[in-house]
Amino acid sequence: MALLAGLVALAAATALPAEGPWSVSQADVRVLCPLTVGGSFEARTTSLVGTVVVATSHPASFVGDLAVDLRTLDTGIGMRNDHMREKYLELGKGDGFENAVLSDIHLGEVDAETFQGRTTFTGTLLLHGTKRRVTGPADVRRVGSSVRIEATFPVALADHGIPKPQYLGVGVKGEVQVKVSLVATPGAANGGGSR
Repeated sequence: MALLAGLVALAAATALPAEGPWSVSQADVRVLCPLTVGGSFEARTTSLVGTVVVATSHPASFVGDLAVDLRTLDTGIGMRNDHMREKYLELGKGDGFENAVLSDIHLGEVDAETFQGRTTFTGTLLLHGTKRRVTGPADVRRVGSSVRIEATFPVALADHGIPKPQYLGVGVKGEVQVKVSLVATPGAANGGGSR
């Protein structure tokens, strides 16, 4: 899910392909879940990992994957975590279910000299065993030798075969918002976000 936003970090690679692959070194992923009765809650994790390399410079596109370990998503309430992981995300089903994976990342216009700017990204999200295209706004900025990216995109639960979560008459609406903040650094993978 949120991991998807991590795609944007790849933009940095377009101007500096000589620096090699770009790896996630820090991340904060939040999934905002609006409730049917009003209000909302967040599921959060820092477990976004992955490495990407530039495939084409113009338009910017990347090969490689960014992945979120869905077992680490935390809503702050144990019972809600269990329902989310077991009943709705069905993490016990194995491949294609335990991680949300973003690949085939394309970025809109970003200043290749400074990596400062707002853009739109697209990518392919594998979630709950189903791949769908996602898109959203991203803010990319250079910080020393690293790139900081903040991105947001919607995920329609039905598009991935996930039923609307519901408990005691209170449910989550059919679309959640994924917000990703990450730092990507040039070089080989170093383990990415903490788990």
